[in-house]
Amino acid sequence: MRHLKSLVLATALTAAAGQAFAGGFAPVVAEPAPVAPVVVTEPEAPRSTFGILLPLALLGGLVALAVANEDEDSES
Repeated sequence: MRHLKSLVLATALTAAAGQAFAGGFAPVVAEPAPVAPVVVTEPEAPRSTFGILLPLALLGGLVALAVANEDEDSES
């Protein structure tokens, strides 16, 4: 029985050692995975109402300035 346990242990160690050297001593060469092309998309510019409000405010200011500078000499 004692020889049988030693024989089973030796067989198990031999099987494990055989798997350890299955690849040999050469370095592992891993092939790179195919890389999908990268698509870069430009984000849309945020829309703003400031682009229309500024000219309208300037136009209102010019109209107010024109009304304030009227000559009152035409009444005489």
